[in-house]
Amino acid sequence: MKLSICTTNYNCAHAIERHLVSIYHSLAGLDFEYIVVDNHSQDESRRLFEEWARSHPNMSVLVRRCTMGSGRQIAFEHSSGRTVMVVDTDVVYNELFRRFVDAYFANYSHLSLQAVYCGLFPREQWLAAGGRRSLNTNEDVDLWVRIARLGSMRWYPIPLGDNLKDPDAWGRADHLSSRYTKSGRMIRLLRREWDLFKTRDIESIDLDALIRPQTIDLELGPKPGRWPQNRSRRSGVQHLLQFAREFKQTLELG
Repeated sequence: MKLSICTTNYNCAHAIERHLVSIYHSLAGLDFEYIVVDNHSQDESRRLFEEWARSHPNMSVLVRRCTMGSGRQIAFEHSSGRTVMVVDTDVVYNELFRRFVDAYFANYSHLSLQAVYCGLFPREQWLAAGGRRSLNTNEDVDLWVRIARLGSMRWYPIPLGDNLKDPDAWGRADHLSSRYTKSGRMIRLLRREWDLFKTRDIESIDLDALIRPQTIDLELGPKPGRWPQNRSRRSGVQHLLQFAREFKQTLELG
């Protein structure tokens, strides 16, 4: 198997059909498998994945209680590809996606390469870095940093599709997503804080200083700039005040 797509999902039924069509259309002709771990979604996600799997034998659908990181690791453990691809189930991929994949296999398959909404990792580098940890927040950065320490992490800061996430629920505001119930939003917010504590060693890393020297131009048209991020350094007091505001906001949501 050349390529294993490993992903996780929770309540993304609004995007799944368009997401799958974009993946399978873009990768037509490639030897790949698609493995998704669904975190006991409460919408139609599981039905949609299982319907697709019935007509696409290279898809596996697993149902596990998991975080984003542990779900992707479970998918990896059920995969067999020499290269691992990580995608997001709420992203609809565009024509640049296939060109990115082709450029990677032509020239960069000895490296781990992260674009916006898609990462490609040689299996041995994923294993050498220790794989994904059980995180929702910082789960991607956590792996990037460990692979960067191996000397083989590169970035291509170009979006390869359109994210269908709620406009107010990007990045660390994911807990505001309409995918979650009111109690679910609170649990997500508290889990975010726990993840930030667990990854406090990488919170101090200047991501821009890490990524910019290791950014590569695949010459696919768009010129890579800086990595999009909403991280900002705050003192402990500033963080506590921000959390208090978010906690109050979450309580007031219907």
